[in-house]
Amino acid sequence: MAVTYRLARITDIQAVSDVYWESILDVYQRHGFEDRRPSYPVNPFYAFCLQEEPSGFFVAEEGTRLVGAAFSWVRGHLWFLSHLFISPSCQGRGIGRTLLELTLQYGITAGATLKAVITMAFNPVSLALYMKAGLHPIQDIYLMKTTIKPVLPKGPTLVCERQGPLSWQGGDLDTPDIEALAMPRQLHHRFYLGLKDASCILFRLGGRVEAYAYLWKDGRIGPVSALADSPYDAILHTVMEEARQHCDDLSLLVPGSNGTAMKFALSRGFTVIMPYVLLSSESFGRWDHYLFHSPGMM
Repeated sequence: MAVTYRLARITDIQAVSDVYWESILDVYQRHGFEDRRPSYPVNPFYAFCLQEEPSGFFVAEEGTRLVGAAFSWVRGHLWFLSHLFISPSCQGRGIGRTLLELTLQYGITAGATLKAVITMAFNPVSLALYMKAGLHPIQDIYLMKTTIKPVLPKGPTLVCERQGPLSWQGGDLDTPDIEALAMPRQLHHRFYLGLKDASCILFRLGGRVEAYAYLWKDGRIGPVSALADSPYDAILHTVMEEARQHCDDLSLLVPGSNGTAMKFALSRGFTVIMPYVLLSSESFGRWDHYLFHSPGMM
C-alpha cells in the first residue's frame, strides 16, 4: 500500500506518540539499552509545536495507519529537527528521507540558514540520513544521571530569583541565549514556563543577567545557559544545591566540550547513561557554559 504524507492534525497526537515510543524502544533494544518505565506519556511539546508552527509538522500514513512523523522548529536563523521517527515495520522504505525533505523545506521557507539536529550517537541509520542531508557532527553530548543524592562540598552560592508565566520578561532570558546560541527563543521559554513540572531560576549580579537554569520535578536539570564571563562554578553549585533538595534522581545533558560541568557532574556521582551527537550544517554555539534540555528541544 502506498505511503502518503500530509501536515499533522491535533487528532494525530496520540498516534504520533505511539509511533515515537515504538521506534525509540526498538532502537534501545537493538543497541542493548533497557527502558523499564511503566507507561509512556505523550510529549506536550507535540501539541505546542502543532499550535505554534503547524507548517513544520508532517506525518506519513499507510492507509489509515500513521507510520511516521517529523517536526521541526525555527528560531531566528536556526532550523532544528526536533523529532523524526518511523514505525520499525516500515523502516528502509525511504519514508524518513521524504519526511526530512518536507521539514527541511519548511526551514527554507521560514528563512533559516543554519540546520541542526541531535540524535543518538550509536544509531548509524540516523547518522547516515542526516549526514547525507549536509549535517555533520559538531558536538558530542552525554546524558548523565545519579540515583544517589549528592553531598555537595561547600561552595559559593548566588542569589537567584524564580521566574513564572506572570513574572517572566522575555529580555531576561534572551541575553544568555543570544550569547550561547546566537538567537533568542522566547517560544521555548513560554512552553517551559507553562508546564507545572518546570521551574526557572534567574541569576543576576549587579543588575546584569548572568544565567538561567530550569529544574524539573523528575530531577532533570536544563537547559542552563550562562554568560561566558559569569561565575560558572558558583552557578552550577547553586543549581545543584537547589535540585538536590527536591529530588534524589538527578539528570544532566552535558556537552563534551563543557569540561567544567563534566568534571562537576563526575565528582558528584553522575555517570554517563547515553551518548548523543549534535549535527549541523555549520559550527555554531558556545557550549562551555551550556547544558541542554533534551535532544528534541536543545
